Amino acid sequence: MDQSRAFEQHVREIVDASEGKQTTRDAVVVESWLRCLNDHKLDPEHKGEARILPERALRQHQQEAEDLLSIARFGMEDLYRRVNSMGYVLLLTDAKGVTVDFIGDEKVDRELKRAGLYIGSEWSEENAGTCGVGACLASGEALTIHQTDHFDMAHTPLSCTAAPIYHSDGSPIGVLDVSLLMSPSEKYSQALTLEVVKSCVRRIELANLMNSRKSDWILRLNRTSEFLGVDPNCAVSIAADGTISGLTHGAHRLFAKTLGQSWKSAQGFVGKPFEDVFDFDFNDIPRLMGAETPGEQAVEMADGQIMFADVRAPVRPEPAASRRQLPEALARIHGGDSRMQALAGKAARIVDKQISIILEGETGVGKEFVAKALHEARKKKGPFIAINCAALPEALIESELFGYAPNSFTGANAKGKKGLIEQANGGTLFLDEIGDMPLALQARLLRVLAEKEVMAVGATKPVPVDIRVVSASHRNLKALVDAGQFRQDLYYRLNGVVLPIPALRDREDKPWIIKQISSVVSPDGPLRFSKEATDALVAYHWPGNIREMMNVFELCLALCDSGKVEVADLPEHIAS
Repeated sequence: MDQSRAFEQHVREIVDASEGKQTTRDAVVVESWLRCLNDHKLDPEHKGEARILPERALRQHQQEAEDLLSIARFGMEDLYRRVNSMGYVLLLTDAKGVTVDFIGDEKVDRELKRAGLYIGSEWSEENAGTCGVGACLASGEALTIHQTDHFDMAHTPLSCTAAPIYHSDGSPIGVLDVSLLMSPSEKYSQALTLEVVKSCVRRIELANLMNSRKSDWILRLNRTSEFLGVDPNCAVSIAADGTISGLTHGAHRLFAKTLGQSWKSAQGFVGKPFEDVFDFDFNDIPRLMGAETPGEQAVEMADGQIMFADVRAPVRPEPAASRRQLPEALARIHGGDSRMQALAGKAARIVDKQISIILEGETGVGKEFVAKALHEARKKKGPFIAINCAALPEALIESELFGYAPNSFTGANAKGKKGLIEQANGGTLFLDEIGDMPLALQARLLRVLAEKEVMAVGATKPVPVDIRVVSASHRNLKALVDAGQFRQDLYYRLNGVVLPIPALRDREDKPWIIKQISSVVSPDGPLRFSKEATDALVAYHWPGNIREMMNVFELCLALCDSGKVEVADLPEHIAS
């Protein structure tokens, strides 16, 4: 069938559906078509290109979705490892349909952008018509929008399977979408994909609940005992006073059905007594922990239905006296500067989450110093490997980063060499001046971050790696992306959280910095400065930042014989 005829037939089917004529489409598809026509006033004859948000707008959406990004990343990477060989692309959108995270194959990068299967794409039903993300958000259901299910003819090559992600308070926070640029014509080919996506979302919601409600009882529930510890249908947290404090979406649906309500119209369950939903005494929950048989794991719902429960006891919090507002390593990076305080506070919230970090700042502001502090502040210990991408010759950077197999090239070590990325396994990989990395190696680095494995030069088998990536550049990475000098997909992979480090001239804690640097330069005892010399150092604009200050202090240490640095001992451009 030629394209013009297919287009006419597609438009006619949508119009027929709107007039109540019989159709073979799923009810959820027809309902979405009707919303597109009646509520959103979309034209089925219009072919719209995918909408990609500008950088500033995307950054705002990503900042608002920080919690979603942190809880979903592990689940997404695990799912992608299972489906990437079949050509799938993963999108994570917020509750407005904006793609805030993405995993795909860089080999078809251009095609993905054109189709809108990319970071920053906006897939709300109001904008894109019937599509996986939009219909999922509107209906609250996990579903597949397959090829001509799409309202807009421009999207009909795609097959999109999506499942909603809910917060532990019952509110929707996003969608996990798995899409294909091209797929088999039969919709049933995506049935297994739908179940895999739903299972992934269940694990994401469960991980979020268990992490956010550590001080409460957690009941993981399943209709049978066999898979209770593997993939429970749902979970609920119960506070010390016996009220429900959080739940997964599966539990929300279960509870609504138990009470004879529609899950869409049911009021939230957070704050309701446990015994409103369960015919089970809250005080008997501890005995479930010692259950050894399915019968001992059984709990009865208020409607008589039997569920099987696996229980996690509350985690006792540390005594208040033993807690610190900031990890010690982060508390040491400033002496009261307001911007550095904000940086340290934000870093403390995400330091133990698997979120990539970009450190922004001029050359010499101490980006590696901050990167080491982030590493030391982590609960998970491991090596800290720093790589200056600008200092390594292009001819050597590949073998230095990825390593090489024995005798893989002329001059190679007979035993091979472990690359810096593999050396960072279990710890932090600091990529300084990442903007200077050659484009070809950027593609290889992206693969390492997506697959969590590294392939040495000349090797035949990849090696798994677990690394936290902190990158830095004095250059504007977004400008490099726009100029085609830095891969956009790698930029968004690295751009989890941006921590801007202020220039030395703008710091409010210069006297503190002077003391710290003088102690580093003079380990036998910090340099002493007269009041006039200190005033001159504070007033100077420091174009070379902390690196320049260290050089100045080393000169002072060499030239000063009196034990105290006077104005006359300072370089002329600082003293004047």
